[in-house]
Amino acid sequence: MNLRLRLALTTIAVTIPMVVALVLFDAVARHRAAEEALVGYTLARMQEPGGRDRCEADPAHWGGELGPGGGPPPRDEPRGRPPPPDDGRPRGRPAVLFAYDAALRSANPAAPALGEPLVAASATSEVATWPRSWVRSWVSAEVEVLVRMPWDSGPCARVLAQGSTVPGWLGAVLPPTRIWLAPLVALFAAVLLAMGPIVGRIRRLTEAVRRSASAGYASAVPIDGDDEVGQLARAFEAAGREVRAQLAAKDRREAALREFLANTTHDVMIPLTVLQGHLSELVEGASAGAAVDRGALVAAMGEAHYIAAIVHNLAVMAKIDADAPRLHREPVAMGVLVERVLARHRPIARRLQVELDGAVPESPLHVDADVTLLEQAVSNVVYNAIRHNRAGGHVAVLLEGVAGDRFRLRVVDDGPGVPADELARLVERGFRSDAARTRAPDGQGLGLHIAARVAALHGLELAFDSPPGGGLQVDFIGPRVCAEVADSTQEAHL
Repeated sequence: MNLRLRLALTTIAVTIPMVVALVLFDAVARHRAAEEALVGYTLARMQEPGGRDRCEADPAHWGGELGPGGGPPPRDEPRGRPPPPDDGRPRGRPAVLFAYDAALRSANPAAPALGEPLVAASATSEVATWPRSWVRSWVSAEVEVLVRMPWDSGPCARVLAQGSTVPGWLGAVLPPTRIWLAPLVALFAAVLLAMGPIVGRIRRLTEAVRRSASAGYASAVPIDGDDEVGQLARAFEAAGREVRAQLAAKDRREAALREFLANTTHDVMIPLTVLQGHLSELVEGASAGAAVDRGALVAAMGEAHYIAAIVHNLAVMAKIDADAPRLHREPVAMGVLVERVLARHRPIARRLQVELDGAVPESPLHVDADVTLLEQAVSNVVYNAIRHNRAGGHVAVLLEGVAGDRFRLRVVDDGPGVPADELARLVERGFRSDAARTRAPDGQGLGLHIAARVAALHGLELAFDSPPGGGLQVDFIGPRVCAEVADSTQEAHL
């Protein structure tokens, strides 16, 4: 069901009960008005000069049936009272009066029998009427009132007045003609006409949203006006922008993942092939009873270490490439972390003839961080320093507190270094300097990029510099956690 039809049916459903209620109320009002008119007419007839005397002189014929033309008998008309003017307006049937004594007996043979409701009401009320009901007022136009006179004796102690409501459909509260329905019809038509443009705008908005959805939300939804329909269009457009942003982010992630997997597959296959070659040489030598080739063993260990670094970086990139990476932050003992990184890389440093040293402060130094991510970031920087160094080179890892509530973790080497104009690009994904490509042509260029992403997620500063003596210096700088907080956190975990 469309909106216009729904609105029309709703308007009809509201209008019909309202019209019925108005008509019923008008019928009740017409009965009440007729009763009041009958009472006034009766009292006027009886209380005018000689009115009681005329009734008591001939109660059998006083009032009586209607006269010619629907009026009361001519002999009962008071002298000097002009007939009502004929102005063309509908009028009720003229009243007919019947006299009764206090025992509710009438000398007029044409007097009707009094209804039980009138008899019961006359015992307690000066004016007895039939109980009002909407159904009776709507179905019957006849009106009866039994009026008690100021005197309580004689044949005219009670007077029954019979009449009718104004003829026609309506006439008391509502206008007596049906022209009053015209405003309702006009209102109904106005509602439908006013809803036409709104329905049209909603249909156009619906079609625009469908086109945008079928096009992958690439097209914008037109916004028309500042009313509720315009606000709905703005809401659809905002939702479309959010969907477009999410789809674009999804496409970027998928493209980056495909590129990353392609690069990782390529970079893993090279050291795996080399490792297989070294292991084959070792197996052949062992089968021939020859001594272990130390050079082949060292090379195999280096390739295995490199493959492990690639796999670790793959896991870290999968975590930090999420839209909202979830970090498991806790106070991390940086001295212990540095010792683990040094222990992990010393074997490969010895095999590459690079001296790896470290220094940590005596007092514990804690940082609020995700230990897995931060350790991988530091490990990448240390591994870069070792892998791109020369035989006989040195790598130092120094941890120290600075400025009271901050720390600095410095990794410095005396390798070939990086030109000053390339320092800012070291954190770019896939970027590798010329010196790095010369010494390690099979590298991914992901290590420092991961380190920069992890530092940013933790609110740490990652700074690069070229020392005067050559090489590369990388600093992690950020806030540290006081010892009391670290101890309380560890106790809570326990």
